[in-house]
Amino acid sequence: MENWLEMAQDVRGVVFDFGGVISYPPGENWPAYDVAAALGLSCAAFDKGFKDYRHLWDGGFIDGVEMYRRIFADNGLTATDDALRHLLDVDCEGWVHAFNPGTLELMHQLKAQGKKLGILTNMCTYFKTEWFLPRAAEYVALADALVVSGDHRLYKPEEPIYRLMEREIGLKPEELLFFDDNMPNVEGARRCGWKAALFKSA
Repeated sequence: MENWLEMAQDVRGVVFDFGGVISYPPGENWPAYDVAAALGLSCAAFDKGFKDYRHLWDGGFIDGVEMYRRIFADNGLTATDDALRHLLDVDCEGWVHAFNPGTLELMHQLKAQGKKLGILTNMCTYFKTEWFLPRAAEYVALADALVVSGDHRLYKPEEPIYRLMEREIGLKPEELLFFDDNMPNVEGARRCGWKAALFKSA
């Protein structure tokens, strides 16, 4: 954590991603894999479908059931809406099953130093409302700005969502440090003139 604090010495604001930074990612034993497999979808097909369609769900362009419907269709499969909604709920639960206390401590320390804090995350409005806000309330309470991709039809690593965070938090690019567990998102922030680092959960 000392290293993260050192990185923040020369900035006025620190922005955090959600999945993999505030919360621990689902991991290899993600129950969503088992639910999908019971419906005929392999783990490999599940992961490929995420790469193909997740950004559309996160960006608010399609809902979660439609995302899974497309993934199943690409693999010659069909499932009822009830089954897809169940899979979606298991999926969502996986992203809030455990939170990183080290990140919360880091946020408290940065706040005590007078830093502005932001949360910049790719997630749909449904996940934000039903899962993120109720489960991550301690983290959200520390944030001076919250930018959720699905609320704006934007998503990382595209430039507009970083510019939106700059406006919401009221700081210039060079005044911001970003922590994300996904390297393309880190690089997107750097292209916008932010400091950024790949975050590895303890």
